[in-house]
Amino acid sequence: MSPEEDGSWSPQIRDLAAAVRPQWARIDAIWGPLKTAHGLHLRRDTDGDAVGFLCEAIAVAQQHGFLRAFAFQLVKDDLVGDGFDEHLVALLGESAAGLHAFQNGVFSPASARIAAQGMLRACDLVCRIDIGEQHIGTGVLVRPQLVATAAHVLWDLFAKHPDGSLVLGPDGSPQAAEGSLALLTLTFGDVEDNLPDDPGTTVRLAGTVAALHPQWLARSSPPTPLERSKALADVSDISGIEAPEGPWDLALIRLAQRRPMPRPVLRGRASRQPFQIHVLHHPQGGGLLGQPLLWSIGKLDQQLGTPPVRWLHDANTLAGSSGAPVFDRYWRIVALHQGGSRVVDCADDAAGLPAASRNRAVPVRDWCERLDELDLVELTYLSELRRSPELGAGPHPVVGRQATQDWVRLSLEPAATAAQRLLIVRGAPGTGLHFTKFLVREMVEDAGGVMVSLDLANALDDDAAAFAGKVAAARSAPARAKVAASGLTTTQRDIRRQVTGVLYGAGSRPTWLVLEGFGGAALDVPVDVRDLLMDLIRNLSAYPSLRLVVIGWLEEPPPGVEAFVDELTDPAAADIAAQILPVGSALLPVATQMAEAELSLEQFQGVLGYAAALRVLERLGHRLRAAAEGSA
Repeated sequence: MSPEEDGSWSPQIRDLAAAVRPQWARIDAIWGPLKTAHGLHLRRDTDGDAVGFLCEAIAVAQQHGFLRAFAFQLVKDDLVGDGFDEHLVALLGESAAGLHAFQNGVFSPASARIAAQGMLRACDLVCRIDIGEQHIGTGVLVRPQLVATAAHVLWDLFAKHPDGSLVLGPDGSPQAAEGSLALLTLTFGDVEDNLPDDPGTTVRLAGTVAALHPQWLARSSPPTPLERSKALADVSDISGIEAPEGPWDLALIRLAQRRPMPRPVLRGRASRQPFQIHVLHHPQGGGLLGQPLLWSIGKLDQQLGTPPVRWLHDANTLAGSSGAPVFDRYWRIVALHQGGSRVVDCADDAAGLPAASRNRAVPVRDWCERLDELDLVELTYLSELRRSPELGAGPHPVVGRQATQDWVRLSLEPAATAAQRLLIVRGAPGTGLHFTKFLVREMVEDAGGVMVSLDLANALDDDAAAFAGKVAAARSAPARAKVAASGLTTTQRDIRRQVTGVLYGAGSRPTWLVLEGFGGAALDVPVDVRDLLMDLIRNLSAYPSLRLVVIGWLEEPPPGVEAFVDELTDPAAADIAAQILPVGSALLPVATQMAEAELSLEQFQGVLGYAAALRVLERLGHRLRAAAEGSA
């Protein structure tokens, strides 16, 4: 039974409705545009209970955040009687007299020219995000080469394990899936404008597509499971979200070239009081590419957590608006819009209605200070090895392998965590397992580090002492190290002291221990050597100068130990194209298609993996570089 049927409307709602003049045609004319703008279908039954309809309309307007606008229009059209102001204060906390100054209950007076200039600058920052040929979300330029959006917008472009879980990089950030670059499109300037010779006619401008960096995903923090759920949920639920760790439902997209735009201001700290906001967004609707840039006004009226980790607002949005910038009245970015209204199935004690639905946004507070660091670091990847004669006459191209190089960069940091100092590399034969050792060595030596490598295929008959002796022979150093407690025997602990002392002499430079040759199965490793290795991994935090790379080892780390697992696959066509052409080249899509065709030919002839990629690279390299120079 509905509230109007059993008379359970709250006294505040009934009193406010009773203070409205019963001129129903005029009330319908006000209600119609408001309910349509908010995606509602409630309308008055001309043969039904008109007062009951008005009670319901007031309750729905309060629930969806536009009771101020509804009340203002009633006052403006002289449809209110004695007591309306008093009852509005009781229900809304605001006087009707205060509404006379505004078009609605959200807009605050501002300098017209300054506000207009700020909005025009803001429009230039916003882009439409498409995956394939489908509009999926909205982004905003936060640095000349970085676009921010919601991570759930790009969910289909993240790499995933067979069980559906995300593949995480050494920094714990989701990684881009193979081939994702070719699917992602960012379009700036998709707006409507007036024709110069006919101001009364508008035209939709095509905008410009921004070239993306081959490593387009600069950083990402996933949404919570609740935020990805399509079920009804409580939008005020922030369980599992902590500052500054997040998660922040954030993705930063790196452009191939810097955009010559005014630097936007991100407001890390905002008032705890409700304030006016503006959302610039590309909602879906009307076609695959969604709508041109739209402007929604609202109020950010609830901050969840201390400090806030999510915000609630009432600006109107649709699917496709996710990732859109939320500006304050001075056109500073305060948040990214995250999701639409979802009503939790519970009752509001005061009104007997479902809890008010709200739009949810993610504040920029806990990630905006790192933008300069991410924008200014120009990621350059080693493209060839020049000091690896063991591989034959060089140089030797490095095709792909960005994830491995990302880990080495992190491990080079003096304050690298234990998780950033452990790399497990896996892959089928031909994917470049053996190549890993030489890649790591050149990067480490270029940075002034020391690398020790051992092939376990030559140590399958060793005990732990013999293994320690091989490490000592590979590199000699003072045998001093801090030893953590473990379950090893006294003899085994002494052996670990010997190994870690060699690798971690007091005051020594960082040392990378690279172990390979596991024969495709961890069971090939002698038990006491395995125990020693597992103990080193378990106590890696006690040896801040030690970095450990284990190649071809299928066993999982001990419980509670984090590691970066680099699952090698055959080099992709996009990797080959990026090896040949410069970042941002307009020929990259064509080069990728050519490389794809050549790889298929190699596979048909029985040549697979890295060997196939090198053959394709040799055939296409000269031709594509010449084409790039000719088009420059």
